[in-house]
This record gives sequence, structure tokens and C-alpha cells, in this order.
Amino acid sequence: MTTQLLMYLMLVLGMCVLFSALAGFIGFGIARLVGAPVDKAIGWGSAVAFSVMTLCIALLAVIMPLVT
Repeated sequence: MTTQLLMYLMLVLGMCVLFSALAGFIGFGIARLVGAPVDKAIGWGSAVAFSVMTLCIALLAVIMPLVT
């Protein structure tokens, strides 16, 4: 793997982390909007964030062999 591809991969992983955090905050907000207590809303938001991060990593596992 070249240095350029490694930097590209790190940039994409960083964007995936930010995107999953944003999705987690949205999930937390929706849970609070429907009236869930804070501890349940944190659980729902973290489940959304982990699911989105898993999806991003799975997509990277498919896309990276095509790039290299």
C-alpha cells in the first residue's frame, strides 16, 4: 500500500467516524423527541453510531480492493 492510499484510507476512516457520531447524535435526539429517558436515549444513539460505523467499515472492505 502506498503512502497516498494509506493517507486516503485514514481520511476516509476519519470521515466515517464523524459521520457515525453525527448519526448517533441524530438518533439520540429522535429518542429524546419521542420521550425516552436519557439513559435509554444514549443507548439508542450509541446503537445507531455503532451500526453506521459498521456499515462504513463494511463498505470500505468492498471499495478498497477496487482502488488498490
